[in-house]
Amino acid sequence: MSTRSTLHFLRRLGLVALGLSLLTAALAHITFLLSGSNAVDLGQLAALPAPPRQDRPPQNLNGVAEWTGARDFRQAPLLAERVAAGDLPAVAERLPANPLVIIPADQPGPYGGTWTRYGTSPSDIGIFSHRLAYDGLVRWGPMAREIRPNLAWKWEIADGGRSYTFHLRRGVRWSDGHPYTADDILFWYEDVLQNPDLTPVIPPEYNKGGQLVAVTKLDDYTVRFRYTQPYGLFLKVMASNLSYQLVSYPKHYLKQFHPRYVPEAELLQQARANGKDFWYQHFTDRYDYRNTECPRIWPWIVAKPPPARPAEFVRNPYYWKVDPQGQQLPYIDRMTFEIFDIETINIKAINGEIGMQGRHTTFQNYPLFMANRERGGYEVRHWLDGGDGTMAITFNLNHKDPVLKQLFHDRRFRIALSHALDRQAQREAAFLGVGEPRQISPPPASAYHVPEHAYGYIEYDPALANRLLDEMGLTARDKNGHRLRPDGDPLVLHIETSSTMLGAGKMFELIAGDWTRVGVKTIIKHQARQLYAQRRNAMLCDVMVWGGAGEIIPTLDPRWFLPYNTASFFGLDYVRWFRSDGQKGEMPPPDMLRCIELFRELERTIDEEGQIRLFKEIIELNRKNLWVIGTVGAIPQIFIVNKRFRNVPEVAVGCWPLRTPGATAPESYAIEPN
Repeated sequence: MSTRSTLHFLRRLGLVALGLSLLTAALAHITFLLSGSNAVDLGQLAALPAPPRQDRPPQNLNGVAEWTGARDFRQAPLLAERVAAGDLPAVAERLPANPLVIIPADQPGPYGGTWTRYGTSPSDIGIFSHRLAYDGLVRWGPMAREIRPNLAWKWEIADGGRSYTFHLRRGVRWSDGHPYTADDILFWYEDVLQNPDLTPVIPPEYNKGGQLVAVTKLDDYTVRFRYTQPYGLFLKVMASNLSYQLVSYPKHYLKQFHPRYVPEAELLQQARANGKDFWYQHFTDRYDYRNTECPRIWPWIVAKPPPARPAEFVRNPYYWKVDPQGQQLPYIDRMTFEIFDIETINIKAINGEIGMQGRHTTFQNYPLFMANRERGGYEVRHWLDGGDGTMAITFNLNHKDPVLKQLFHDRRFRIALSHALDRQAQREAAFLGVGEPRQISPPPASAYHVPEHAYGYIEYDPALANRLLDEMGLTARDKNGHRLRPDGDPLVLHIETSSTMLGAGKMFELIAGDWTRVGVKTIIKHQARQLYAQRRNAMLCDVMVWGGAGEIIPTLDPRWFLPYNTASFFGLDYVRWFRSDGQKGEMPPPDMLRCIELFRELERTIDEEGQIRLFKEIIELNRKNLWVIGTVGAIPQIFIVNKRFRNVPEVAVGCWPLRTPGATAPESYAIEPN
């Protein structure tokens, strides 16, 4: 029996055998986690104050502090052996003057063990740098309530949000022992960001008011970022995705592959010897996580890259964090990755072959995960929905077919098809009765939550859907009851999806069936992710589906609320207009233009209350227009955690802006010996 058919058989067997009793128990488990004495009140989460930095945070979460004691540090036994053999300096010499203290969620240590994980490709393993390492200047806390120090131990915001000064920890070292200084950030700024071969298009976060941010080295451990206009989102964006990138370029190593430091003819010779045509391809290859020679500041560094099986990461002897007892982190010795398809990864999770992982664990297998906990020796953790769990349905508002484009631009059409959806049926069939019907909107845990939008137009009302479609003039039908377009052709929609979303196939079938029943014939079209991306980017699709974008902090990735980036599938030509300041693409309609204006004002707003007020205006325009349709939200993020793992929180917020599980300090996870 194939892997695919085996999992299908197990899933069917599990669903039949477990029945309502297991599902009830599973739901009760979620309820217990979210409503017990130490649980989080979802409706009030955003208003809770951040825990004091010197105290252990509540709810089994890690904390941070600054080291103020004597330089009496300890290290993993494997590193102690290397020190004794003369291969490494003493641990106190490898740590900075002020190492960051990670207060573990449960306990200090122990050292040792292997963290077993799985990926779907070498590039998928590469998420390590921003999901498991996630070491930038600053970090989010695990509940998305505060920004914490990291490589920078303090910072100042001045001149109304135009100036941000970061103070680096003194004595941090790259994994090869070379000092980390402000020169490494300047190398990124001058030689990577501003080199058109390496950065053909500068990200808009660095270009505000029509000018590139100025980055200045004040001394070896102080860097200032200065904009010509206030940029109120800068610190949040740094915590989410910018700062772990800009601190990751070791100048002392990478400059030997850059034409500012080496003649380009020599670089071309190197590149061609490495099978590359251009110097910048060779530079990128040397920077790639699979290059074992490139120094890092991560807790683990690659020792055996793919195609090695397993790929292996080992502890960084120069990692710059400790626990409150002065024990150098990380606790875990090594991390391994094997590459399999998603269904095989789920079988291995059910078999208890995973250390700690949520990526690629599909919710459709939830009953099997719950049923096999004892046999597999693992626990199932339910992290709070940060918005990633809701499926977005988007109409192509820039469609090349003028008739479909006209229909898609009529808000009655979008609202009608939202009311045509039986979300309760989707909830039962695709999510085992878990979750709630909801639009793509900030969840109740968010300070940006607007109930009128989150729960607007979600009533299952086929009669209302039919009435709205009739009002549009779509009254003519063929002999099968399918509506005809204004030009007399059959009205047929194709919902295009990526092969990576096959786990949600049942939900897509239900959506297609619901729309067909109100006369809009709908066909599902699964295709390889690359082909899907090509058709989507060429604006050839009718309807597209994708996951949420961490709406708990929607200002960080407002893709579903305005044509913000290339993931705003509802209006990719509007994105081109927005990104080019009107030089390319199609001008958005008036309400969408207003959303863009509000977001630009929000970016210039430094205070949190002002940002929330402005984004709620954006949400109101989305409530009115419903450019994007949501399905079922509040689906907990499922993590399989081996019972020997320690310091993995019972509950945290799971979403992309927090680089889940990065915000929970994976460097502080530990494994008890057998």
